Amino acid sequence: MGSVIETAQSGRVMTIEINRPGQLNALNSEVLRQIRGVVEDLQDEPSVGAVVIRGSGERAFSAGADLDEIRGLSVEDAHAFIHAGQRTMTAIANSVIPVIAEVDGYALGGGFELMLSCHLVIASNRSRFGLPEARIGCIPGFGGTQRLAMSVGKPAALMLMLSGERIDADLAWQIGLLSLPPLEPDEASAQARRLAELIASGSRTGIANILDASRPAFAAAALDHEAALAAISIAARDGQEGITSFAERRTPVFHQEN
Repeated sequence: MGSVIETAQSGRVMTIEINRPGQLNALNSEVLRQIRGVVEDLQDEPSVGAVVIRGSGERAFSAGADLDEIRGLSVEDAHAFIHAGQRTMTAIANSVIPVIAEVDGYALGGGFELMLSCHLVIASNRSRFGLPEARIGCIPGFGGTQRLAMSVGKPAALMLMLSGERIDADLAWQIGLLSLPPLEPDEASAQARRLAELIASGSRTGIANILDASRPAFAAAALDHEAALAAISIAARDGQEGITSFAERRTPVFHQEN
């Protein structure tokens, strides 16, 4: 399989670009594997002082997990996919090198969780954010149930997760999802680059220690529990109905009994 991400280093800044614009940069197993591999390899690379993750094209940072891959999965296979996503997000969140999400367009589902795993978020004013999993019978499984509440607080986090509604960049800034107010697309890209260069010019040791000291602590068991529930949800009747109905562009018919 060819590369589904593109990397480029300029000065001390490494850019990772998800290269699936036709699929709105959806996250499949290969995307997750390649991003994780790059991030892990950079941990001992002294020539890199900051990383920017972005999506290819003008429509999406990432519209979420690739539904074509998870449709029809068993609980065991769904758990393997979810675990791969969690490992990628954890590699980013635990990076000793700051990672900046440059968001332009949709950041939904797994793409939203990818953004949450980054240390800083710069977004354009045309960006849209959301966790639509509940609308298709699933739950966020790449660490979103934990990281979102730690970022914006439980009330806002539950509003986003339970409703599945998308919010615009202004509201994302107001509730604390963004590092700076939203900008015009070209300005957002330039600001992400400027910020990355500024960070990369600082002390790598000092920055790594700041990241370590400020890293939120939650039990590994919480991620394991999330992964198990996400896998069960994907493989369950409602999950498969939701995924299929989304692909077929129709309203899902969920099983309403307990």
